[in-house]
Amino acid sequence: MIAPIPAAKPIMTISDHALISDSKRLKAVYAVHAVLNQVESSNVAVQTLLARIIEVAVNQIGANEGTLIIVNPDLKIEYTWLVNQNASPTLLHKIIDEGLAGHVIRTQEAAVIDDTRSDPRWVPNPEHETSNAPWSVICVPIINRSRTIGAATLHKAGPAQFAPTDVDLLATIANQVASFIENARLFEQSQRQLQISALLHEASRVINSTLNIAEIMQLLLAQMNDLLNAEAISIALVDQQSNELVYRVAEGPGSEKIVGLRLPSNQGVSGWVMEHGQPVLVANAATDARFNPEGDERTGYETRAMICAPMQFKGQVLGTIQAINPSEGTFTEQDLTLLVNLANIASSAIANAQQYAQTVAAETRYMNLFQDSIDPIVLTDMSGQIMEANRQTLAFFGYSREELLSKSIHLLYTSENRSRGLPPIPEKGVKQFTSQALTKQNNQIPVDVYAKRTQFGSNELLQWIYHDISKQVELEQMREELIAMLFHDLQSPLGNVISSLELMKYEMPENSDPAMFAMLDIAARSSNRLQTLVRSLLDINRLEAGHPVSDLREVDVHRLVQDVWEIEEPNLERRRIMLRRDVQEDIPLIYVEEDMIRRVLVNLVGNALKYSGESDCITISARHGWNNDENKVLLSVTDEGPGVPQQFRKSIFEKWQRVNTQSSTTGMGLGLAFCRLAVVAHGGHIWVDDAPGGGARFNLTLPVAPDMLAYDQSLGQPMGQLAG
Repeated sequence: MIAPIPAAKPIMTISDHALISDSKRLKAVYAVHAVLNQVESSNVAVQTLLARIIEVAVNQIGANEGTLIIVNPDLKIEYTWLVNQNASPTLLHKIIDEGLAGHVIRTQEAAVIDDTRSDPRWVPNPEHETSNAPWSVICVPIINRSRTIGAATLHKAGPAQFAPTDVDLLATIANQVASFIENARLFEQSQRQLQISALLHEASRVINSTLNIAEIMQLLLAQMNDLLNAEAISIALVDQQSNELVYRVAEGPGSEKIVGLRLPSNQGVSGWVMEHGQPVLVANAATDARFNPEGDERTGYETRAMICAPMQFKGQVLGTIQAINPSEGTFTEQDLTLLVNLANIASSAIANAQQYAQTVAAETRYMNLFQDSIDPIVLTDMSGQIMEANRQTLAFFGYSREELLSKSIHLLYTSENRSRGLPPIPEKGVKQFTSQALTKQNNQIPVDVYAKRTQFGSNELLQWIYHDISKQVELEQMREELIAMLFHDLQSPLGNVISSLELMKYEMPENSDPAMFAMLDIAARSSNRLQTLVRSLLDINRLEAGHPVSDLREVDVHRLVQDVWEIEEPNLERRRIMLRRDVQEDIPLIYVEEDMIRRVLVNLVGNALKYSGESDCITISARHGWNNDENKVLLSVTDEGPGVPQQFRKSIFEKWQRVNTQSSTTGMGLGLAFCRLAVVAHGGHIWVDDAPGGGARFNLTLPVAPDMLAYDQSLGQPMGQLAG
């Protein structure tokens, strides 16, 4: 029996291999097509699309694992999907920077690794067996419109496991899905951008709806949670006094330990952002020199990656916001841009809140001072309507707060003061004046008023401070009455002394000791000088009380100046100071109280003597027609002393005021006050300026005698002839 001949095994031809390859290709194409149809009908996310595509590739080619990576134009990873494996974000970035996928993306050419142990393009995963066993890898670029948008990679255990047909099949799948991936990616980005825009708009609305800084930061934190995929987020504000970042709010692992952390401006990533005012993305905190591990040490939580942005307002950094460790994948530039947008929204809100807090604090301090002041203070609008008054105002004037509000401030003044109206208040500085306040009980109280413009909230108001000076006025009146009484009572005995000295001088024999005559002269001059002082002080009281000068007569200026020279001659000779007289020859008569004006000139010459040195010259000059006014005569007393500083040129004409210089001269500060009152009482004007050659020049104007002026105008006679 002949055994049957076994059937021959079919022999595989090249065409058979081609048929099998085409069949696998068709199955793969069909499977991918089915996925894409489903994607188009359901608008699934890019991550879902990537998962289905790489699963199709793994199944159709018979690989163990697969990876699909999508990158942006800067080769930064946007999306990844892994089948049957795990890889950290750091490893994925390294694959793009140094590994096979990055090589394929940059060259746009497929690549094959037959043994992962011997190919330098392979980046081993320490947690995978490929790190010490041979595996085969194929990788193809995903190209859309000539731009590589990613790479598809398949792994299979053992060396040389992939045939050229596998590479072609994977390339076919990549080519088929490239445009779909790109479109899905762009669509998802546009949808996310719309979502981000809506969330940013809502964030702006919510964050700017309050002026409470703590509430703003909590709202900002909530918006960051919605927009950023981060494990931990925090906000720090700048402490302007210490120039430190102070973490105010945080969420995530260890957040309760982060709040209150202070970070100097030169430490940490956040400190760097604060100092430079620039946002930053840190992909690997462990390798970044700016990273400060103090936060990790406090929380026991590891920072792997972070993004940080400054909150700036008008060039000043108010603080920083930071997100730590992306929940999935890696932080992208888009995430950083989003954080910057949130920081920009928060900046203006926080700046407004800080300004509001400062304003409230300032207003609180002001109101505390306002209410606690011992002086009455009233706030009015610019027209004088009362807006606010402190407690002391109510007690001082006797009104209730309701009675004062919305009333005119004129209510607080006597009728005489009301008729004058409100004094103009300068834009800057304080307007000070004395007035008579009127209480609800019609009591009149003398007050010093200090008025100024002030800002209260957004309104410009007038602030009126009243200081009761009734005690000072009463004491001043008593003092002046006492002085007037003393001076009045001094006149009679002083007159008797002067008469007695003159009588003694006439009764002394001609052969008496010359020293006795000299002593009598000294006593007489001193008595006369004292009498002049007493008369001047009495005149001050009389003129301040408003009494007019009464004993007016026509006076020759030449004779008046001669009298002054004779009175001061002993003092001039003793000090070796020359008195120069420069009086216009034809100067008209003046119409004055002669003794009073003589004492004015004596005071001015005596004042010049105080500040003159030996061999100096004092000049009395007189000219008609001051400032083109034919009714005035200008008299000047000029010295060669140090002069009067600009800041004292008005105050020296007030009572008890003296120029504070290094000079050892003494005095009560009444002489120039008398001069001012006397000259003003005659309708004249007195002032001091710089002498042409240095020193001080005191100037005063006096009226021309009316008869002389009329006579001169009618007859055209030279005034000098009438003046004698």
